[in-house]
Amino acid sequence: MSCLEIQDCFLDYIRREFNFSHVSDRAKLGDSIHVHAYRINIQENKFLKLALDSRLSADVEGIARCLGLQAEATIELEQILKNLESKISANTLFIPV
Repeated sequence: MSCLEIQDCFLDYIRREFNFSHVSDRAKLGDSIHVHAYRINIQENKFLKLALDSRLSADVEGIARCLGLQAEATIELEQILKNLESKISANTLFIPV
């Protein structure tokens, strides 16, 4: 099992860009991948607080569906990377300072 920890706004983005209609909003222990989305809250004292916003999970077939792959096909890392890279625009690339 793998767990991806992301910010809530990034989860919103990938839900718009990929097919997430079948992904369980209740994380299931037997699923291959889990996604934990956190939000950042500004406290009254201006400090930031990280809070768990949602937990999702999917099995291998669910991951394939998210990426638009055939569920019965063997998912190759190269194919997954190509699908993810096709969704990345210049606005979403990380550029270290």
